[in-house]
Amino acid sequence: MISWDLIKKHKLGIPLLWDVTMVFVVLGNLALIIFDLSYLSLRPFYFHKFPEILKLYDKPILGIEPHRTTTAYTDLVEDLKYLTQLRDDSFRENQRKITREEIYKTLTSLKSQVANEKFDSLYANFESAIQIEDVQVRRKKVEDILVQLNDFFSVMEETDEITTLGELSEKYAFINRLSVEANESKEILSILQKMDKRMLEIVETNPFAMSGQTKFLTEIQTKIKNEYQTHKTKARDIKLRQELDPVLNRDRIPSTVVAFAWFWRDQNRSLEQKIEFFNSQFKEYFALNYYRAIASDGSPVNNYLLLDAPFLFFFLAEFILSWLIAIKNKTYIAWFLYPIYHWYDVLGLVPIATFRFFRLVRVYKIYLMLQTNQFTRILGNDLISKTLRYYSNIIKEEISDIVTIQILTETQNEVKSGNSLDQLVNAIDQNRDELKKVAIKNIAKSAQNPNLQALIQNLVTEVSERVSANMKPISLLPKDMQANLTKQISLTIYSAISQATVAMATDPSGRKSIENLIDYIIDEMIVFAQDPDMVKLNTNITVALIENMKKSIGEKKWLKAEISSS
Repeated sequence: MISWDLIKKHKLGIPLLWDVTMVFVVLGNLALIIFDLSYLSLRPFYFHKFPEILKLYDKPILGIEPHRTTTAYTDLVEDLKYLTQLRDDSFRENQRKITREEIYKTLTSLKSQVANEKFDSLYANFESAIQIEDVQVRRKKVEDILVQLNDFFSVMEETDEITTLGELSEKYAFINRLSVEANESKEILSILQKMDKRMLEIVETNPFAMSGQTKFLTEIQTKIKNEYQTHKTKARDIKLRQELDPVLNRDRIPSTVVAFAWFWRDQNRSLEQKIEFFNSQFKEYFALNYYRAIASDGSPVNNYLLLDAPFLFFFLAEFILSWLIAIKNKTYIAWFLYPIYHWYDVLGLVPIATFRFFRLVRVYKIYLMLQTNQFTRILGNDLISKTLRYYSNIIKEEISDIVTIQILTETQNEVKSGNSLDQLVNAIDQNRDELKKVAIKNIAKSAQNPNLQALIQNLVTEVSERVSANMKPISLLPKDMQANLTKQISLTIYSAISQATVAMATDPSGRKSIENLIDYIIDEMIVFAQDPDMVKLNTNITVALIENMKKSIGEKKWLKAEISSS
């Protein structure tokens, strides 16, 4: 639990508050870096769950805009949807009214910018026309005036208002055309032909490639082809291609274009059903595609520095302040050594995306800070402290396991090369003199050890008793005397050998004999190490032993641990 007594005692001094501030600022900056690095891969998720993030991050930070080619296709689908809505008389009249009002606002804006008698006359005529009560007369009058207005502005330099006026005029004319039922089929055919051309452009240019989302185009092609395949006949396919020939002017029309052409012209589904199917199966892929603006250096636009600048200024101020404190406290022998010792902080302050990696070092600095300052003592042994220790232990275990396993793997590869036994024997051979000294020293010491002597004497006694029990009896001696004689002879022999061993270890000629024996053993080991069967056996045993060690080390011990026990 948090110790309130300690909080009162330390009175939340400036060092403590500064350390706490640094913790939250660093964690916030790292969270922002991770968000930026993972943004493009997680963008589909944000598109579904948090579309507001796309508005805040797409264009302002990464220069991302909806791709014009794919957007043009979905806009045509929206035109079809709008066309179906215009079938309702009340909706159509409401749209006509809204469009007139938007046109009037645009003309009012232009009136403040354009000083011309002809425009003033046309503006006055438009104001009069929208006041006409007769629907048919008003519609015809407004449409005629709009034609004259667009002709007037066609010779002038294009502005946003002039462009908007042209678009609204076309929309108004479109609504009026749809007022005549016979015109709907013509409008549908015109839209479908535009869609055919756009789909051909999509298939040939693959606008998904630049954003690395070609898989979306593949999904679109696979789905529409599967849909077409269930209804495809040879005659239908030939007929569709013949209809598309004059529109697309291509010798070979891609199957995807033919499949979409069939889909939008299918008589077995209403236009509303087709739009609903498209929106559920394909619209998401088209909407997720994007175009990313290119900066002057040829790389994609990335205005992340706008978000990162406050953190950079904060860390720069903290770096300069820490440097001044180090100079005051004479932490280093020279004032200019601080940046050298803290080179990772210097690189982390470089406003280039590549150097953001060095800010990860601040996580370790936070850990050290929490381990050494008042903050940890105030927290005590609560959940936060346990959590910090728990995850730091995980990181340490994972890193040490990776390094250890890598070392053992390299060792295995060395053993498999067949040189391990030779290396062992060579190491023994290089230490012959030391081995001889140790052997002679321990032979004499062991022979004079009373505990070892007593142990061997007991063993000799047991062996002699067994031997006498199995010997044929000597007719001249009683059985008890015979057993006693055997025991005495055995002990006498052991005592003689023990004395001879001590004498040999202390006598120059005896030591020479022992040294010759050790030389002989080592020479035999060198020959033994060259035996192919022995090398193979040694390799198999050693590799299996190391593999078992790797399995033991690779076990995730932290999975069995709990935060509460950390």
